[in-house]
Amino acid sequence: MRFTFWKWEGAGNEFMLCDARDWAGLPTSEHIQRWCSREDGVGADGVIFFKPLTLPNDHGQFEGWEMDYLNSDGSRSFCGNGSRALFAFLRAEGWMGNAGWFEACDGVHAVRWDAGSGLPSVEMQPVERPIQVDSLAPHGVEAWTAETGSPHHLEWIDAATPLASFPVVDVGRAIRHHAHYAPHGINVNFIERHVEDTPNVLHMRTYERGVEFETRGCGTGAVAAALADHAKCGGDHHRTVCMPGGTLQVQFNPPTSDSRLYDSVWLTGPARLWFKGIWEADGTWTRLLLLLLWFGFSGSSRAQDSQPSFPWSDEVQVSILTGSPGQDAYSAWGHTAIRIFDPGHAPPVDVVYNYGTFEFSEGFYGRFLKGKLDYRLSLSQFASFQQEYFRDERALVEQRLLLSAPDARAIAAFLEWNHLPENRVYAYQFFSDNCAFRVLSLLSEVLGDRLELGCENDPMLGSTYREAILPYIHEDSWLEAGIDLVLGPRADRVMPPCGSSFLPDGLMAQLTLLQLDGAPIAGDVTELVPPQRPWFRAAHLPIIGHPLLWVFMLVMWSLGWSIRRAIQFKRGQEIPRWERIVGKTVQLLAAVLGMLLLLMWVATDHRDTWANWNLIWASPLLPILWWSRINRPRVHQWIHRFLVIGIPAFLIVSIFAAQFVSLICTCAAWALWLSLDPWMGWSKFLQRPMASRSTNQ
Repeated sequence: MRFTFWKWEGAGNEFMLCDARDWAGLPTSEHIQRWCSREDGVGADGVIFFKPLTLPNDHGQFEGWEMDYLNSDGSRSFCGNGSRALFAFLRAEGWMGNAGWFEACDGVHAVRWDAGSGLPSVEMQPVERPIQVDSLAPHGVEAWTAETGSPHHLEWIDAATPLASFPVVDVGRAIRHHAHYAPHGINVNFIERHVEDTPNVLHMRTYERGVEFETRGCGTGAVAAALADHAKCGGDHHRTVCMPGGTLQVQFNPPTSDSRLYDSVWLTGPARLWFKGIWEADGTWTRLLLLLLWFGFSGSSRAQDSQPSFPWSDEVQVSILTGSPGQDAYSAWGHTAIRIFDPGHAPPVDVVYNYGTFEFSEGFYGRFLKGKLDYRLSLSQFASFQQEYFRDERALVEQRLLLSAPDARAIAAFLEWNHLPENRVYAYQFFSDNCAFRVLSLLSEVLGDRLELGCENDPMLGSTYREAILPYIHEDSWLEAGIDLVLGPRADRVMPPCGSSFLPDGLMAQLTLLQLDGAPIAGDVTELVPPQRPWFRAAHLPIIGHPLLWVFMLVMWSLGWSIRRAIQFKRGQEIPRWERIVGKTVQLLAAVLGMLLLLMWVATDHRDTWANWNLIWASPLLPILWWSRINRPRVHQWIHRFLVIGIPAFLIVSIFAAQFVSLICTCAAWALWLSLDPWMGWSKFLQRPMASRSTNQ
């Protein structure tokens, strides 16, 4: 028989994962033992056969799966670490979402991706309260049994006997075959608690039935140990179980007066892919080192000069992937990635390098505004990358580069080097160093003078950066208003040749102009994921939600209150303080925006926001204006005059100046100007007694 498998590890336990849809019937116990052998097989604690039990959803994902776990001797049981590893695998392949369920030999188990730890979790079946039994181990001080999908005998070792040197195999084998547990036997776990640890931390080693040897981890054993420890000690409803292969977290609800069951028992811990392989018909097997594992080597020199490279075949292909804009602000510009596909391996290697990876967590937008956001080059399987676009209903297209095998290998080697931990992080710059522009830089670096970029034919030659991004924000009025506000005059510079390649769409167009050794380098565009919506994102707002309506209302508000104050001023009436505050609320908004623009200039690395002309009306001087009205009348007078004269001058000059000022910003500036009561400069025409109190602010 010839079949494909994946080898995964979950907290020390190793598994072969096999797609049951490729099998007419399950293999024999002899086959399982041969595959799991650590001498001449793959080396595993068991084999998991999986197949979907539900219909796929709109994203091609299956909520329910059958999980059939066979120990290395061919016997069947449930495996906690195996279920977590299977879930992590199915999620990585895009076949499962962040939650679902498995049907195993002991029943149905919910699975979920733990957002806090970023690790896979599985819910165990409700567990009967563990039972205290006689100790069967030398140096054992207490023993319990528990059934957690597999039966477990748990021995607490006395403090004078280090668990690290305890004869787990010899003692475990004797207990596993003890007459009390005949004929099926039992898994045996040895536990100790370290004095330096908190009461909720346990250390454990395991002799596993079916493997008939010590294993580096045991998920159901960790659950059994956690529940038995709670049964005898009480305390918190969680435990941390440390094993040679890794650490597992167990959370649970204890029994109540109405039930003897522990329920909502969740097991959480690490799981990772080791490799993908093929078992051949002659009993040999081929290990395909996935790039995620292969590129784990380190080094600081260039990969193509001194580092070992993955053995790419002569069939290796390089292509550029372009994704349509997403609905979130950070994905509004689309995306670019590099696909490396090598059908010369069995199974084929198909991976994606992504320069646009960042940690989207709390504070992301704040770090972005500060210009302190580090992006990195990441690596993933193409199937998983493509599945994300199916899920998000975004289009994905591909341009294969027409390269010779040596050139394709050189690009792959450069990416290997660039993906090293010490090389993969870079400082993101929106207009000059991002996921799209890095592709053009990479091609220039690897192919050198043989590559002609064709920048003189850039289709957006003569356009500014602000004009280039307009199609991506035009249908999102609030995003457009915000970007027009914060971008300074640098965004209104004419882009240099090839400057439009900072946009994924611009790079896709530029690739058609590239020539290598005088021949075009880009092939035809192939659609990998069809578009589900218009290419450019859109936020369809009702008219009541449009920012232009709100800023127009702000102008009318300022105009109305300004006229009222002028009438009161002419009549010699005292203007109540509350009217001055309510009528001049636009000044508070302008002051907040002014402080933001000032910080974007002096406190960030975003040069494209520096020296913003909108600071003339959204002025940081406004708080000083308010303060100086009583405390420094002379300072107040000078700031007031500067704003009253400066704002109209700014709006007139901006027609010819180097920075674009949007209609929304223009209206906001006029609203602020009206709130300053500019007519105060012509107070004599209003026949106001000179002794009357000034109302300007």
